[in-house]
Amino acid sequence: MDRTAARAAHLAQTDPDVARAHAVAEYAALVAMVDALSAPDWDRPTDCTEWRVRDLVAHVAGACEEACRLPVMLRHQAVALNGVRRGDGAMVDLLCAAQIADRARLSDAELAADLRRWAAGAPDGRRRQPGLLRRVPLPAFAGLRPGTRLSYLLDVVYVRDVWLHRVDLHRATGVDLPTSTAEAEVVAQVVRDLDLEWRGPAFVLELTGRGAGSWAVGEGDPVATVTEDAVALMRLLSGRSDECVLATEGDAAAADRLRAARVVF
Repeated sequence: MDRTAARAAHLAQTDPDVARAHAVAEYAALVAMVDALSAPDWDRPTDCTEWRVRDLVAHVAGACEEACRLPVMLRHQAVALNGVRRGDGAMVDLLCAAQIADRARLSDAELAADLRRWAAGAPDGRRRQPGLLRRVPLPAFAGLRPGTRLSYLLDVVYVRDVWLHRVDLHRATGVDLPTSTAEAEVVAQVVRDLDLEWRGPAFVLELTGRGAGSWAVGEGDPVATVTEDAVALMRLLSGRSDECVLATEGDAAAADRLRAARVVF
C-alpha cells in the first residue's frame, strides 16, 4: 500500500476566491441540466427521498436567493429556528422546507428561470461576505463540528451541495451529468472532513472516476488501502445509499468503519 499519500486533514479549506470560481462552474452545470429536463422529469422522485425533482431545484434556487438577498436569508432562518424550538425537525431540513415553500406556486418553466436568475448572483453574493462575518462560529444546532465558522458553509458546503444535487438530478432523470472544474476540490474537501472526524484505523483512500485522488486518512501507519469510485463514496458519506464495494487491501476493519462514516453535505 502507498505509505506516502498526504493526510487529507492537512488540506486547507477552500480559498474564498477559488470557492467563487467553483460555484460559478457548478451552477452553470446545474442550470444546463435543468434546462435539459423534459416535462415529466420535474415530477420524478430523487435520492433525497422526500423530494421530487422540482423540490430539489426549488431548494437550490432558494439557497441561491438567500445568497443574493439578506432579508430572504434572515426570514428563512427565523422560520427554521422557530421550528427547531418547537421540535419540528433539524435546522437544515427546515431551511430547505422554507426555500421550497416559497416556490410552491411557480410553474416548472418559472422555477427553471428562478434558478437561472439567482444562480447568476449567488457566487458573488457569498464571496462579498466580510471577513469578520466569515469568522463567526456557527451554533451547535447547525449540526457541524464545534468551532466551525460561517466560511465553511460559504466556501465548502454550498458548492458540494450543488455538486451532489447534480448527481441526484442525473440519477432521477437520466439527463447528462456535465463535468465541472470544481469536482476535484469538492471530493477532496469531503475527504478532508472525513479525516478530521476519523477515529478508526489509518488507511489510504484511493478514489477513481470524477474527483479521483489518493489520501491518507487517520493517524499512524495505514493498515489498509481502500479503493472506490468517488461518486459512489460521496453518496455513501452523504447517507444516500450503500452501493460501494470498498475494495480493500489489508485490514478490512478500515472499510467497515468507512461504510458507517458520514459527512455533512
